[in-house]
Amino acid sequence: MPFPRQRLVENQDRLARFTRANEFDAVSRDARVAADLMVDGVLRFHHLGLKPIKIGRRNVDWSGKHHNHQEWRCQINRFFILPSLVTAYRETRDEKYAETARDLLQDWIAAHPIPPGPASALQWRCQPYDNTLNLAIRLGMWFSTLPALLASPAFEDALAQAAVDSAAAQIEYLVPRIATHMNWRIAQADALLATGIRLDFHPAAEGWRGRGVRILNEAFQRQVLDDGAHAERNPGYHSWMTTVYERYWRLSRQLPELGLRIETAKLARMFDYVVGVTRPNGSFNAMHDCTGRMTGPASDTWLVARARFRAEAGLEAVAAPLSQWFPLAGQAFLRDAWSPDATCVTFDATTWGGSHCHLSRNAVQVHAFGRSLLIDPGTLTYEASDPKASYGRSTRAHATCNFNGFNQSTADPVSRFDTAPGYDVVRSWYKGGYWPNEMNWIFLNGHGDGLYGEHHRTLIWVRGRFILVIDHLFHDRQADSKPDIQCNWPLSPGPVSLDAASGSAVTGHDDANLLMLFALRPAGTTLRVHEGETNPECGWVPGDNAYAAAPLIRMTTPKRDPYDTHLATLLVPFKGKQPPRVEVVGDAVAPEVDGCGRMVFRWENGDTDEFWFTGRQEVALDQRPGFETDAGLVHLHKDASGKLRRALVVDGTYLLPYTRESRARASTFVVEG
Repeated sequence: MPFPRQRLVENQDRLARFTRANEFDAVSRDARVAADLMVDGVLRFHHLGLKPIKIGRRNVDWSGKHHNHQEWRCQINRFFILPSLVTAYRETRDEKYAETARDLLQDWIAAHPIPPGPASALQWRCQPYDNTLNLAIRLGMWFSTLPALLASPAFEDALAQAAVDSAAAQIEYLVPRIATHMNWRIAQADALLATGIRLDFHPAAEGWRGRGVRILNEAFQRQVLDDGAHAERNPGYHSWMTTVYERYWRLSRQLPELGLRIETAKLARMFDYVVGVTRPNGSFNAMHDCTGRMTGPASDTWLVARARFRAEAGLEAVAAPLSQWFPLAGQAFLRDAWSPDATCVTFDATTWGGSHCHLSRNAVQVHAFGRSLLIDPGTLTYEASDPKASYGRSTRAHATCNFNGFNQSTADPVSRFDTAPGYDVVRSWYKGGYWPNEMNWIFLNGHGDGLYGEHHRTLIWVRGRFILVIDHLFHDRQADSKPDIQCNWPLSPGPVSLDAASGSAVTGHDDANLLMLFALRPAGTTLRVHEGETNPECGWVPGDNAYAAAPLIRMTTPKRDPYDTHLATLLVPFKGKQPPRVEVVGDAVAPEVDGCGRMVFRWENGDTDEFWFTGRQEVALDQRPGFETDAGLVHLHKDASGKLRRALVVDGTYLLPYTRESRARASTFVVEG
């Protein structure tokens, strides 16, 4: 019986109609370049800045000994190169591209044969360098591209049938080994359903489809949080899951008999999350295990995809909120516009979502005027033998605080978000202690002999003007343990000028920059720039050749006692190279002095911004010079004459003499002068 070529083509066409875009498109945009290299037996490794590695087209070493990196072994066994070869073949009809794809497919099948025997499908095994996630992705690569290649004489029926037989053996191996959770489970279910649709002529296809549908339904309920974030709380993996579920949501509307149950409202929240985690340039904000461009041309890909989905679903055509808070994920994504030059602020109070999360609680990012300024380094490498793998996941690599350079644990923080006209306020309380051992995918050697400590952080964004970050660190009073406090501020690659004496720093890019004023810091605190250092690792971001050096400002308060320490840092993004002039008026005062912290900033035009805050959430400011309030945090913006222009009241009901006393429930509100 001849191979059902036309049936495979029709099935793929049907499935493709429900796909926003193939989630396994060529990793790079220059598919033709990648295809031409592969014709010569060269595959580029995307985790090393597109490093070309000679693997050949036949007798390929599928164990990946060409390069010691776990993602290299994954890349060659997932067949990410096939879409590039298909793109080049469609554009040119040059048989060399189809012949290259044939050679690779034949070689892999020959290197991973189906053992003979009546139960041969059950005897097929993944090799040690392979895994069931690779398997799932590989099948998607094979059968989303094979229909286009069948037009070539290089793809005879025997090869197509061998691919189907191998796929069936792989699926039989996969089914009893489906992952219990996270992206592996969804990817494997996707492979079962998609392969069952594409190969519906196979006797086992109906079973594959049924199993895939049941798992996809279950995973949508369990893995997609009610606030819309995927359970891994990670921009890159969330976008993948959004693409998968958008396709099957669309398919479920056309083929209800499949039994797919994907709630429209929850999928809409997934789209809100994925546009929230994009920088104004359209790339991801690099929280946890993902990467994103820090500069470059803007892209509205996900904004367009969200709008298209809402239109197709019959939902109102409204933009996502500028202030987005995902309480179950513990993440705030704040911006002042949906435009390329917008200012975007993120706050990471992430509840733990597994091994793709980093130890980065209370970390902050700032992107403004087309450039990422205060950054999250994102993924440096997945290769566990590389010390940058654990550094990239460490607390000290992120814009947050720690004791002794130690790591946070995976304990969840408690967080809260408030917004009012012109303001966003995020607060987070991390109480999970600090630990000396490194974490890669897990704390492989345990946490070590750590110390109890807490970090409470409050971020106030006065939109259009500045961000103030207030830190409160607490540790046990122990005579033999007075830890160093470290606050790290990682910046994007480029020059930075630090004036340690005055406690200020400013970046030196040509287009957009960040002024940092370390307004509240104890005596003896030091400031230093670290960049591209090893032993220990410090000051690195992903780069064209795997890594790039980038400045990190470290503020260290040594051997801190008493055990309550308050810090405050003013962040002022600005366009161009000339920083605004701002100074701290007098001495900033920490709450440990008299129970109330206060600081005043004066600007070049004479305006002042006063901040008053208590060291404990349950304590009110009460009576203070010039005002009285039941709030715990107040911002007063005054003009040069001292007249109040605007005030923010956080967790309060009145601000005398500017408002009347109220018995209303405590809230966050703005007073206009």
